[in-house]
Formats: sequence, C-alpha cells, structure tokens
Amino acid sequence: MAEPIVYENLIKAKMTQLANITTQAQDRINSQILSSGARDMLENLGEGAYQTYVDELNDFDSDTYTAFDSLSFDVLDSEQKSLRNLIYAESYFSLYYLAISLKKLVKGAVNTIRDSAGGANIYAAPFEDLIANADNYRDLANQCLSFATGNNEDEPDDIYTQGQFGVFTI
Repeated sequence: MAEPIVYENLIKAKMTQLANITTQAQDRINSQILSSGARDMLENLGEGAYQTYVDELNDFDSDTYTAFDSLSFDVLDSEQKSLRNLIYAESYFSLYYLAISLKKLVKGAVNTIRDSAGGANIYAAPFEDLIANADNYRDLANQCLSFATGNNEDEPDDIYTQGQFGVFTI
C-alpha cells in the first residue's frame, strides 16, 4: 500500500523542482513560509475553491501523485491542468516568501554573484539567485492561478481589437 502524501512535503518538493534551491536554502523552508504561500492561495481562490484544492491534494498517495506528476501537460484533462497549475502557484508563492526570508537573513551581505579584488574572490550567498527572482516567483504564481481559474486579466472580454495599429508623429 502506498504512503499518503503529506501536503506540505508535496509543496516543498515542488518548490525544489521549480527553482534551483541549494541545500542551505531548503533547510530554511519552514511551516511559516509554507503557510504564507497557502494563505495567498486562500486569498486568491476563496474558501470553497481553496478547500476543494486541498482535498484534491489530500486524495493523492505517493503512487498516484507520482503518476499524476509524471504526465506531460498535453495529456492532462482540463481539471488536471488546473490542479497542476494550482500546485505550481502555491509552490511559486512559497518560493516568493522563501526569497523574502532569505533576503532578510543576508541583508547587508555582498550582492554580487562573484567578484574579486587582488587575489581574493568574493562569492555571494548560496541563495542569491533565489533572492533575485523573488518578484518573478510571485508573477509566475499569479500566472498559474490565472490559468487554473480561467481568469485572464490581460485579455478582458469586453475589448474588441481589429489587429491594426498606427502611430502619428509630428
């Protein structure tokens, strides 16, 4: 019999898959960071939709989740695509909060990838890339949510475009 999936472990594993997270940064992923990501999901989805999402995750066991996660996107049905994007969204939100946490930790540290002076080399914190991508993680989370919920704010239904554009300069 397959082991049940632990919700927080699933999100933590997906975070490490979506971003290049060092072991030191992985050690910083705690329940507060995961709770912040989950809170953003609740705020964006609403109570009912968020609970449905959590229930669907809790229905997985280690075998069924592995099978679901290994499927390519094009073979998923629309509900599975939405679920996968919700998992990604929560993972990206959590990555955002991890980056904020790490930024506070290394505040005042050297912010270069690699620098040298004379014969000495200076290396940035092992999670500098993670910190630098904080805003990207939040944007990606919102894009995943938009796809999963069918809300595309970039393309309002009430705007008609013909496809022509003209510019006049004087």
